[in-house]
Amino acid sequence: MRKYFLRNYKIFLSIFSSFILVFFVVPFFMTPGKMTRILSNLSNLWTGQDLSLQSQLNNGNNSFNLPTGFVRPIDIVTDDFREIPNQIISRFSPTPAVSPPKASATGGVLMKAGPTPTKFIQPTKIPKPTRPPDVFPIDPSLARYGKTTDEVFTYASQKTCVPKEVLRSIAAIESGGFFDVVDPKYFLLYNSENWWNSQFLTEERRACSGYDYDNGSGIIPSDSKYAGHNCHSDGSTGPNSYIWGPMQVTGTEQTKFASQVKSAVGGGSKKIDRRIILDAILIVGFVSKQNVNPTSCTNWTAQQVAKAACGYYGSCGFKDGTYYCNTFCRNYKTYGGKTDCQGAVNQMQDNCWGQ
Repeated sequence: MRKYFLRNYKIFLSIFSSFILVFFVVPFFMTPGKMTRILSNLSNLWTGQDLSLQSQLNNGNNSFNLPTGFVRPIDIVTDDFREIPNQIISRFSPTPAVSPPKASATGGVLMKAGPTPTKFIQPTKIPKPTRPPDVFPIDPSLARYGKTTDEVFTYASQKTCVPKEVLRSIAAIESGGFFDVVDPKYFLLYNSENWWNSQFLTEERRACSGYDYDNGSGIIPSDSKYAGHNCHSDGSTGPNSYIWGPMQVTGTEQTKFASQVKSAVGGGSKKIDRRIILDAILIVGFVSKQNVNPTSCTNWTAQQVAKAACGYYGSCGFKDGTYYCNTFCRNYKTYGGKTDCQGAVNQMQDNCWGQ
C-alpha cells in the first residue's frame, strides 16, 4: 500500500488540491455571478459564438478577461443583484443594445416624452326641444286680432284714433288690473268670439275672471255656459246694470258702436260683443273719440286727455269722492303719457264739457 501511494502520490496530491480549490479557494474568491458569467462564456466559446475569445485562447492567451458589454440571458438566475443589467435582452431574440439616458445640463435625466394623452371630450348635450306655448287651440275664425295686451291696445288705438296711453289708463281702472294679471292662454280665449260657451271654459270661476257677468247683479247671463252663477265674491246681488266685459261697457254703447267695431275687426259674419277683449277696447275708443272729437290721432292736449277720462266716467269723481280722473292721470303717466293730465283735471273738476 505504501509503495502504491508513493508511486501515485502526484495523483492523490492533485485530487486533494482540486478538492481544496473547489470547496475552499474558489468559493472564497468567486461570487455566483462571476461563476455564471465564466460558465456562459465557456459555453459560447465552444459553440462558436465568441470567436475572438476562442482566437485568444488558441494564441496562447488563456486569460479569462471576458469582453465588456455582456448582457445576461434572461434564463440565468443570480443572487448578485449588482450584476443585473438595466435591460434584460434574450439571446434568442437579439435586440440592439439600449444606450443609457443622457443627462441634461441641469443634472436631470432627459427622458423621451411619451405620447400626449388624448383629452376626454365631453359628449355634446342634446338640446331639449322648446316647449310649445300652452294655449288653447282656438278656431282662427273666432279669434280676434292680438296675442298680447300691447298688440291689442296698439291695434285699437290705430282703429279709433285715440292714443294708446289713454285707452290703457281707462282699462286699468275699469278692469281692476285684469290686463296685468290675466293668464296668456286665457287672454287668447277671452279675445275670441263666443268664448263664454267654449269647450275650454271648464270652470265657473274662469267665466267670472273674463267678466262674463252683469256688474250690477253679479249674475252670468242666460246665453252663457254657466248661466245663473253669481260672480260677486261676497255673493251679493242687485238689479241688472247691463254693464258687461273687462271695460265695463253698457249694452247701449255696444249697440251704438257695433257697426264701427265690426268694420274694425274685419266685418263679415263677426258677432260683436263687449265680453270680447278687442271689441270692448274698440267700443271705449269710439266712445272717447266721440267725446273729445280730436284733430289728431296721437298728439292730444292735456285738456283732451282729461276730457276722455271725465267723459267716459261721467265726471272726474270730485263730488262722489272717487277721484276717477286723478287715478286716470297717474295711470296715464305710468303708461308714457307726456301731457300735464293732472293740471288739466284740476281745472276741469267735474265739468267734463266745459273745456
